[in-house]
Amino acid sequence: MGDRPVLDAIRSILQFKDHATIAEIAKMADMKQRQVLDVLNAKGHMVWRNRKNGHITKADPRAVLRKRLIESDTYYFPGTYGAWSIEGKCLRFKGHEDLRARLCQGVTVGALGDNWSEKHVIDTPENRAALEAAGLRLWSESEADERLWQEGGPHDL
Repeated sequence: MGDRPVLDAIRSILQFKDHATIAEIAKMADMKQRQVLDVLNAKGHMVWRNRKNGHITKADPRAVLRKRLIESDTYYFPGTYGAWSIEGKCLRFKGHEDLRARLCQGVTVGALGDNWSEKHVIDTPENRAALEAAGLRLWSESEADERLWQEGGPHDL
């Protein structure tokens, strides 16, 4: 196992089963159950558990980092708009209200008799260039890795 024995054990078990128990993780990571429980309690926001029986169904430290990056107002995302189907492509981003007001275009979505107006930043090369000039980066260029998951050694806890 590497420097993240609990995370590695969870992933190894979940490749073959739909859940992992504390005992299975402890056995595979060569740790005591109490040590595994301490790590899981410290990383509870990165671990999906069934509260009824304690089974662990997922461990995803990347999701937490992705959420932080999304909320950091430094990325933009390609998206779509429409009423019941995709009617066009747009760019989504947080913050930068002055830039949004300058780039927004009004569009009508829906069908005859059941339509309404919305404002979107339409996905065009000019709008992408304006967002990048304002310091925003395309979401696919971000690096969401596992740097938030830190474990001490089996005797450090």
